[in-house]
Amino acid sequence: MSNVPVNMVLRPYDQYCPLILGNVETSGIDLRIDFRAAIGNEFPETLDVGEVSFNRYVMAYAEGDHRLVGIPAFILRGFRHRNYIVRRDSDLKSLSQLRGKRVGCNSWSDSGTLWARHALRDAGVEVTDVQWVIGHLDEKTKLKPRTPQDVQPPQGTEFLAEDKNLMAEMMAGRIDAITTAFMPDMVFTPDGAARRLVTDFRSVEAEFHKRTGIYPAFHIMAFRRAFVERHPAAVIAVYNALHASYSQWWLKAKMFGEASPWAAAEIETMIAEFPYDHPPFGIEHESTRRMLTAMCQEQFAQGLVKSPANPNSLFAEFETMLKAAA
Repeated sequence: MSNVPVNMVLRPYDQYCPLILGNVETSGIDLRIDFRAAIGNEFPETLDVGEVSFNRYVMAYAEGDHRLVGIPAFILRGFRHRNYIVRRDSDLKSLSQLRGKRVGCNSWSDSGTLWARHALRDAGVEVTDVQWVIGHLDEKTKLKPRTPQDVQPPQGTEFLAEDKNLMAEMMAGRIDAITTAFMPDMVFTPDGAARRLVTDFRSVEAEFHKRTGIYPAFHIMAFRRAFVERHPAAVIAVYNALHASYSQWWLKAKMFGEASPWAAAEIETMIAEFPYDHPPFGIEHESTRRMLTAMCQEQFAQGLVKSPANPNSLFAEFETMLKAAA
């Protein structure tokens, strides 16, 4: 029997370079990976499986749109306390100080933005306690185009004119802070005009994780439903290949740790403090289920959905396929 052709879109994260480079066995499938194509939750006809926004996937699921079938491969994860920035001379130093302030963002429905607002709410500042301003981040990073899964921000949100951008508004003192996935270069410069709001973000995020047990997920992998119905075994083969790629990277990271001077310390942090969050696959551990529950609850609390999705149902179809294969 010939292999099943599978067309995939996946960004070239370190953990999945072994798969992209062809160093992972993909028995039963002919996997073709495009790591240059843009990712999105609307698939072109030629795409079978792709990296998608987890927030948009769950919002669609909550509204009854099941055109995609997600698998619990949490491709991109992170914290978002670090992603608030202010002017270098700002007296703001914590998320709790943003109540009543003007805060900019360049995408309302991104997974990272959802988790950034979750961090804000965890600090005691509700979404409606902030005056939101939406627009281009700067001259290079434009406002993300709307997608069918996007929702409107709260009433009273200000939208910048096309010839303005958030960074310029903040530098002029008309915006107090910005939350964005894309840090401007000046944030990484010791004397840059902007800095992170939470300067010791590692300590704040570590405390958040210890207290809540939540390690946020931004992107997952999802299949076109028609492909899943025709080739369930190929779906499991892709899942296993992603898992194997991560395992290859993890072994290399532990053995060499050459990416940065203290990469070995980061590996040991993952082992000690995130024992059930890596590899980032499956939903059997309580930490993952807690994160799924938090996402569904946050979508409802932030007004993104009319009613929350059931976190236990998000990957039910894939779990059924796994059991059938076993």
